[in-house]
Amino acid sequence: MKGGRVAVLVILGGAMAGGLVLQGGDQPAPDAATGVTPVVAGIAMPASAPPGSLSSTWYCAGGSATEGGVANHVVLMANPTDEDRTATVTAVAGDFAPPAVIPGNVTPGSAPTTTTTTTTTVPVTTTVPAPIVPAVVKLPPYSRVELPLSNLVKAPLAGAVVEVDGGQVVVEHEVTSATGDRAIAACSTTAATSWSFPWGVTARGARELLVFMNPFPGDASIDVAFATNEGARDTLRFRNFIVPGRSVVGAYVDDPGGAQRKDQVSAQVTVRSGSLVVDRIQFFGGDDDDDLEGITLGLGAPVPADTWMFPDGNIADGIREQIVVFNPSEDVAEVEVEFRLDDPQGSAPPEPYELTVLPGRFAIVSLPDPLAGPDDPPRVPLGAAHSAVVRSLNGVLIAAERVIVSSGGSPRGVGATLGSPLAAPTWYFAGGGIVAGEWEEFITVFNASSEEIVTFSVTPFAGGRLFAPPGLQGLEIPPGGRVAVRLSEHTDLERLAVVVQADGPVVAERGLYRTNGRGLSQSMGVPLAVDVVVPEPFTGE
Repeated sequence: MKGGRVAVLVILGGAMAGGLVLQGGDQPAPDAATGVTPVVAGIAMPASAPPGSLSSTWYCAGGSATEGGVANHVVLMANPTDEDRTATVTAVAGDFAPPAVIPGNVTPGSAPTTTTTTTTTVPVTTTVPAPIVPAVVKLPPYSRVELPLSNLVKAPLAGAVVEVDGGQVVVEHEVTSATGDRAIAACSTTAATSWSFPWGVTARGARELLVFMNPFPGDASIDVAFATNEGARDTLRFRNFIVPGRSVVGAYVDDPGGAQRKDQVSAQVTVRSGSLVVDRIQFFGGDDDDDLEGITLGLGAPVPADTWMFPDGNIADGIREQIVVFNPSEDVAEVEVEFRLDDPQGSAPPEPYELTVLPGRFAIVSLPDPLAGPDDPPRVPLGAAHSAVVRSLNGVLIAAERVIVSSGGSPRGVGATLGSPLAAPTWYFAGGGIVAGEWEEFITVFNASSEEIVTFSVTPFAGGRLFAPPGLQGLEIPPGGRVAVRLSEHTDLERLAVVVQADGPVVAERGLYRTNGRGLSQSMGVPLAVDVVVPEPFTGE
C-alpha cells in the first residue's frame, strides 16, 4: 500500500451526536447485518455531553485512597462554560484480589461487612462495602476542581461516579505513585461489556494492575484472556472472576495464576454478566533491562474500530516508540500503520507498515526499526516529529495503542495512550499545568480532514477566567497534518485546563513532561459530542 492517504470521514451532525452520548451501561446495538457495534462518541471513547444536556455521568475506576497507596487517586473536574455546574461525586471502595485463588472462587478483599453467596457451582465470597456519603462539588464557570478520593473514603482502592447537572464538562483523573510519578487520563463516560488493552508489560521491574469498577448493584462476572510474546494465555484465575456490585477490585496481571512475566501482554476483558469500567495502571521501577521508569494510567477500548489516530510522535537518541495493534476478533486482521512526518525533507512519505494480526493476538511496529540494517535508510528518521494513523484494510476491527519510552536525560518515563477512533471540532483537557523549571505541557492537534485546511485555537482557563494567548489563536493545519504547541511559551498557569476549538474535524492530544527528572504522561483529549466525525472503513485506492 502507498503512503500519504488521509482519513475519509463520515460526519455525525450536532443533534445526532448529542443523542449518542449515553448514560453508563447503555450501549448502541450492533448492526443487524454485520454484528459490528458502531463507533460512538461517549462509548468508543469518553466524550463531553453536548450543550442542552440535562446531565452527564463519568466513571473513574483506578487508584488508591489510603496513606501510602500504590497510586493515589485524584478526580479532576473542569467546567469550560460560563454557567455554574454541580457535580455529585460518589466514591466506590474496594481492594486487591489475592495473588492466588482456588479455581472457581474469587475473594476480592476485606471490608466492614462480608457475605457468602452460593451459585449453582461453587461458593463465591464477596464483599459488601459500607455506604459512602456522596460529595456535592460546585464547579464555577471556567474553573477546575480537584478532589482526592481519600477525602471521601479510606480504602486500598477507590473509584468514583461523577454525576453532573449538565453537559460540556470534562472529568479526568490523576494517579501518583509513592515515588512521585504521575499520570493523567480521561475518566469513562460508559460502563461496557468488553475492554481491550493492546499493551502491557509484566517483565521484571514492571507491574500491570487492572482495576475493575462495578458501579451497579448486581455482581459482575468477567473473563480475561491474554496474548503474550509466547502466544495466547487463558488463565483459571481470570475465568469467572467476580466483581461485586458497587465495588472496585484490582488484580495484578503478573501475580501467580495470571499472565506471568512477559515483555508484552495484551488483555481482553469480556463481561459475562453486568457491565464494568476497567482502567490499567502500569508501574515501572526503573530496574529492568530496558530501564523503564514511571507510571501510566488509561482505559481500555470498549469498542474496536477500523481506524485509530495518534496526533503526537517522536523518536530520538534515548526515545523510542511503539504502535501496538491488538485484534480482539475471531478473524485475521490486515492492518496498515502510516506515519506522517512534520518535515519530510523533500522526500516521499514513509512507506506504511503492513501487519497481519491473528485473532486474539497483537502485532507491534517499533521505532527506530529494530530490523533495519545499518545501511538501510530509516522510514522515520531520528528527530522527525510525526503523527500516525492505524487502519484495518479488510474490515476486521482492531484496537491500537501508542507507547513512548524516554530513557535518556529528561524527561524519563513511559507514556501510553489509545488512539482516537473519531474526530471533532472541540476537545477538552481538565488536567495539566505549567510548573516553571519542572513541568512542561504540549497540546498536539491533528487535522483529520483529507482536503481542507483547518484553523484552530487553544484556550486555557483557570480561576473563573478564559485566557486567549495571541500566539495560540487562528493556527492553521494542512490536510492530514498536525501542529504541536508548547504552552509554557504562552502561559505560566500551574493549574491549567484547556479548550481546543477548530473549524473542522481534529484530534487533540496532551503531553506532560518533567524537565528535570522522571515524569511523562500522554493522553488523548475528551471531544465534545457535537459534529463528531468517524473515519469510513478502508475500501482501497
